Amino acid sequence: MVEYIAVGVIAGVASGFFGIGGGTIVVPLLLLLGEPIKFAIGLSAMQMTFSSFYGTWLNSRRGLVSPRAFWQLGVGGVLGAIIGAWLLDIVNPVTVGWIFSAMMAFALVKTVLAHPEPAAKARPSGWIFLTIGLMIGVLSGLVGVGGGFLLVPILVGLLGLPLKNAVAIGLYFVMFVGSAAFVTLAVLGYVDFIKGLLLAGGSLLGVRLGIWIAARTTAARHKKLVVVLYVILLAVMLEKLIRGEV
Repeated sequence: MVEYIAVGVIAGVASGFFGIGGGTIVVPLLLLLGEPIKFAIGLSAMQMTFSSFYGTWLNSRRGLVSPRAFWQLGVGGVLGAIIGAWLLDIVNPVTVGWIFSAMMAFALVKTVLAHPEPAAKARPSGWIFLTIGLMIGVLSGLVGVGGGFLLVPILVGLLGLPLKNAVAIGLYFVMFVGSAAFVTLAVLGYVDFIKGLLLAGGSLLGVRLGIWIAARTTAARHKKLVVVLYVILLAVMLEKLIRGEV
């Protein structure tokens, strides 16, 4: 019980600080605890649903995200996550692991290249947000992550949003994707609700702390920590794949 609560706290801090759902933290750690990858993904989806709703509420109070301004991301994310979660039932677990690793590698490269405080650009149309949400949603539902760690680099590196706002929008996106993936994976039988509640409870404690820390961190340092996180998680997942433990 203590191990699952601790994983939830760690994931919650990451959610609040990095604008991710926590799946990039939860999935590798649950694999280390011996969970099969599909059940680790189901637990991840449940945890991220709780942490993202709470984190978005906190960020909206601080004026970092306006939900009505980015609803197209959420709609696309929900549709994509449902598609991805159903694909999970027919895709080989090793393939899922390699997709997960490829997503993290992409996010790492985009984050390294992005400026933490870019010059403002024209706001893209709603169709662009809808398409981005759909594409990330499919991948998120398939590998059990909220997609925030992919969305944040895109918002900063391609669309020119400041890092702190992108982090808040990323967690808002996770709110949609995580909920859709959680419901779908629960129907498919990949959610252990007792363990999920332990994870979720810990994440609520962690997400408030993560947002508090983010508010007191410079954008440049924030970016460096994001890069460090992705390098560690990518190394853990690749090590499991190479050793055939997925």
